[in-house]
Amino acid sequence: MLAAASLATGAVPNAELPPPTGPLQPIDPHDMYAEQDTEHLPPLGPAAGDGEDLDRTGVASKRRRVTVEEVEDVDGGRGPWVCVDYPGLVAQSLGVAVTHFEDLRQEQESLREPPHAPFANEEEWGLVKWLINRTTQTGADEFCKLPITRNRTKLSFKNKKAFFKKVDKLPAGPEWICDIITVVGDQRGSNGELLTEELELWRRDPVECSRELMGNPAFKEYMAYAPMKITRDGVRYYGEANTADWWWDIQGKLPEGAVVAPLILASDKTNLTILRGDKSAWPVYLTIGNIDKAVRRQPSAHATVLLGYIPVSKFHCFSKATRSEALYRLFHTCMAKMTSTLVTAGENGVLMTCADGHIRRVHPIVAAYVADHPEQCLIACCKENRCPRCLVPRKQRGNQKTFPARNHQATADILRRAGEGETPSKYTTQGLRPVYHPFWADLPHTDMFESITPDILHQIHKGVVKDHLLPWCQKLVGEKVVDERVAAIPESHGLRHFKSGVSLISQWTGSEAKELEKILLGIIAGRADSDIQKSARGLLDFVYYAQYEVHTETTLAEMKRALDRFHRHKHAFVKHGIREHFNIPKVHSLVHYVDAIRRFGCLDGVNTETSERLHIDYAKKAYRASSRREYTTQMTTWLQRQEAVERRDSYLAWHSGQLEQELKEQPVEGDIEQDEDEDSESNESDEDDGDEESSASEQEEEDEVTALRQLVDSNVARAFQLPLTPTARRVNLDRLSDAYGAPDFLVELNQYLDDNDHPHALRALANLEVDVYHAITVLLPPNMHFANNKRIRKIRASPAIPRHRDRRPVPPHFDCGLFIQDEDVYRQERGLQG
Repeated sequence: MLAAASLATGAVPNAELPPPTGPLQPIDPHDMYAEQDTEHLPPLGPAAGDGEDLDRTGVASKRRRVTVEEVEDVDGGRGPWVCVDYPGLVAQSLGVAVTHFEDLRQEQESLREPPHAPFANEEEWGLVKWLINRTTQTGADEFCKLPITRNRTKLSFKNKKAFFKKVDKLPAGPEWICDIITVVGDQRGSNGELLTEELELWRRDPVECSRELMGNPAFKEYMAYAPMKITRDGVRYYGEANTADWWWDIQGKLPEGAVVAPLILASDKTNLTILRGDKSAWPVYLTIGNIDKAVRRQPSAHATVLLGYIPVSKFHCFSKATRSEALYRLFHTCMAKMTSTLVTAGENGVLMTCADGHIRRVHPIVAAYVADHPEQCLIACCKENRCPRCLVPRKQRGNQKTFPARNHQATADILRRAGEGETPSKYTTQGLRPVYHPFWADLPHTDMFESITPDILHQIHKGVVKDHLLPWCQKLVGEKVVDERVAAIPESHGLRHFKSGVSLISQWTGSEAKELEKILLGIIAGRADSDIQKSARGLLDFVYYAQYEVHTETTLAEMKRALDRFHRHKHAFVKHGIREHFNIPKVHSLVHYVDAIRRFGCLDGVNTETSERLHIDYAKKAYRASSRREYTTQMTTWLQRQEAVERRDSYLAWHSGQLEQELKEQPVEGDIEQDEDEDSESNESDEDDGDEESSASEQEEEDEVTALRQLVDSNVARAFQLPLTPTARRVNLDRLSDAYGAPDFLVELNQYLDDNDHPHALRALANLEVDVYHAITVLLPPNMHFANNKRIRKIRASPAIPRHRDRRPVPPHFDCGLFIQDEDVYRQERGLQG
């Protein structure tokens, strides 16, 4: 009832809510009370900046009241930030050169061409982007031949042939190479000879891909060239790749003045067809750790490029017994060809023009490989019942005991000797596969086993939580009880409501698992003994720590303690007959998370969610644009044209001075996923009452999103905002008490007026009419551990709307708001207790 009372009177206490993740709500920064942050976080990576003055955003001048407050760091640190640079010459400039954007502008100026050339003008360029992104070749041809197009539009191209001829004139990215790989099977044909199969490997040069990313002016403000160590009050902080240990250590192995380009590879086989057919693609992606991880997570920023397609074959020329081994060797053969140029480039370096226009000697070195567990084992040349990072015996993966890490050079030597006919004992004890020439054997400065990074999506969200902890709880409490409790949880903004429970969900995504993590501990409360609850809490605490976007040694210690708590109390699952053992690969993988963060930075920069999202653009859309026959060739052509248009569009934004702003306005992968999986029932429209949740026009939605970006990119520390106009006007207090479920509202209002010695404190009467707001939006204080765009929370207080004609009834929404009364006690207790 507090929310309803506060919204009706406008008396809203300073609010500070806990930071659960959830969908964002745009707010209008032109109508809010705000507090400005005066203390910025350190540059935990290349994207950090000094922040902009609020007046520059055009927001402060329209704000009714602004007050300033210092926001204490969540770790309690109040000392100065200390950034320790690498003690040597790093990223030495060897000269200055023009970037490819500057080169293109000079060329156009010399030819007196407009920026949109070879297209006529800006309007035609907008149509070109639409045709490339939204239509097929047939659709583009039909559009060009429409009478209205020919008679009124007056395009510079008349058909698809002329259209694509112009598109193909645009500068594109690294060229594609097609290698024919002949595979000799162990099956014989009717002529008695061994069957063979020719496969196409489509690939690009990773050095040229790295050059393209390093020199892209779009990333100039989001690029790091040197490692650093950041501390505060003696506590080490980890964020971007250049703040972790791997980059620092590798820098010491290179000549003075060199730049490390930490290559992050990712691969994952994906289906191209949904309802019929069995077409698959096996894309390999590449990005560099120099670019801010928040930018890398934006699909539309194009900070990750497609390196190639590994051929997919059913291998009918092999017997069933040897088919899997042939697949393992094909993967490594293809990856060896893809990464062959890295051997020399990683060792000797390559001169590259960087995004800031300086020429430097860059060493592209494989730092991380992002993959799910089966593919991790494929990369590590080990069986899937083994750990791809360490030598834990296959029957001892259920505890926290640490084992030696796999050794890059020693493993390569064991595999080589096995291929030469020897039988090294470690080949068997380490669970290796018959891949005698792994692609990573000769890569310089690379430890491939260390490079295999944790996979939050498959190991945690869809693994430990969805595949293990949820079934354990269902078995303990009962599937029916779990569904009833899930369905009984009140609807709340930012919390998905599973109206039918969770047992009937047939296809889980990472979003469903994330939503489940918010409520799972509450579901078993009161139905499980204390050891079960402590074990589950330890596991869920670990899950949230793993998703931090900035870590400290303090939070890493807490992360380890959370995992310790799970293992210390997990015996309760055995006692209740739910589990017999915990020898589970995904449970064991958790022991490597803390070390991985110290080595490579926070795990949001190496998450398979990003590569899964890229499948849409680089595999599925490309396949749908093909004729479905000889589709890989057509897919690469389609992708090259897409890249050419995207590159020119980026150039035009740079040319007009809007490049940085466009990059800031792109959504990250988390926003996309939330939008796709938002439960529709929690957003029922309320058009009759004019409620704030009514469906807005597309323009209004764009305005809201723009306002949100302006707010979260500013220096505002705390704020709350009400709509420009009340949701309901002149509501009688009697009706308010009844419809809004606040029977004591009149009493509480009079008490509030008495307690605050209001100068005009007349007694409020039951027939008094007030304006009512159905929602208030709160901007939480900055929290370095979470993305800035997760600070927006909405608290709703809206009555039920009955059925009206063909419109379904809308249930009431009364969200719970937690208000801090004593901030000193809150800080001392470090959050909520109980």
